[in-house]
Amino acid sequence: MQEKGVSRKDMAKNNKVIIRGKITEEFSLDHEVRRERFYATKVAVSRYDGTIDVIPVIISGFLLNSEILSEKNVGKTAEMRGQFRSRNEVGKDGKSHLKLFLFVKEFNFIDDDENQNEIFLRGYICKSPVYRRTSKAHKAISDLLIAVHRNYEQSDYLPCVAWNANAVRAGLMKIGDCIELEGRIQSRKYFKKDPSNPERGEWREAYEISINTMEKIEE
Repeated sequence: MQEKGVSRKDMAKNNKVIIRGKITEEFSLDHEVRRERFYATKVAVSRYDGTIDVIPVIISGFLLNSEILSEKNVGKTAEMRGQFRSRNEVGKDGKSHLKLFLFVKEFNFIDDDENQNEIFLRGYICKSPVYRRTSKAHKAISDLLIAVHRNYEQSDYLPCVAWNANAVRAGLMKIGDCIELEGRIQSRKYFKKDPSNPERGEWREAYEISINTMEKIEE
């Protein structure tokens, strides 16, 4: 639901992303709405320690041209700006799953190979934070689900993870608390076991926001 007294322009500021990285998949048609085609790809962004995050991307055909779509784009470096969004999709198992992706509003190929992965969010905690400590290093971690208002009375539900001091603070927060955070989008792979046969399963990829800084906002 749109916040009372908050314009759509202001709501667009609740969710801002910029990434620079290499395209890993050719653009493919994802869906079409009112004759506007949207294409999917993925962008690999390197962290300082060399770990690679592969971020799914959806981009309007209005930002692409026939030349781009006909060329080989894998390996090119691109800068993309937009919003991190979510939508529910029915998977192969017949169940509804949360799909996360960067919805691109600005797009350019660049010659600079410098990687960048930054996100700013302002939203509301919509699920009780889960606080825990890792079994090996005993680091504090909190998992959060943030609802970020979008245009047209929609919200995006975005999983976030806080570490150390931020994790302790997040673990004390409640459903409905408003927070602002900055961080990066990260990807990780995990093995999903087959419930009928634990020795079988498939590798899946999950996405979340790793929080660098966060602040509770008193409204």
